[in-house]
Amino acid sequence: MSEHIHKEAFNLLCGELIGHGMSRQVFACLLRDDLVVKTESDSRRFQNVVEWETWQRVKDTPMAIHFAPCHSISPCGSVLVMSRTRPAGLDEFPKLMPAFLCDFKRTNYGVIAGKKGATTFVCHDYGTSLLFENGMTKRQRRAHWWDAF
Repeated sequence: MSEHIHKEAFNLLCGELIGHGMSRQVFACLLRDDLVVKTESDSRRFQNVVEWETWQRVKDTPMAIHFAPCHSISPCGSVLVMSRTRPAGLDEFPKLMPAFLCDFKRTNYGVIAGKKGATTFVCHDYGTSLLFENGMTKRQRRAHWWDAF
């Protein structure tokens, strides 16, 4: 397939760059405004794959309420489609968080619209969670929120 077609597909799917981290970029999704597209070009980080696999394990459990849902992933994991969150207000950050979540940088978390207008505080950057190490425990720990600025 030509590079031109890849560029066209990217431009059809991805809008404004709305965030980035050490190995990924996050774009607004042009097809649905309730989704984002995460692209990962750094080799051997696999954060998109970790998020996808994490979501597959938690989506049908009570722990799903802590995670922004993943909707689709490319065959090699370079492109991930996830639910879009809005930034949380300072008063929306909880004091306690599940022990399997980490990296309490405020920009890694947000609020997602639920059913009937309800909102839920979720992690939308969980490519480096402690779920594999700590398991799906109900144990909580004090969150020490910080800003990258």
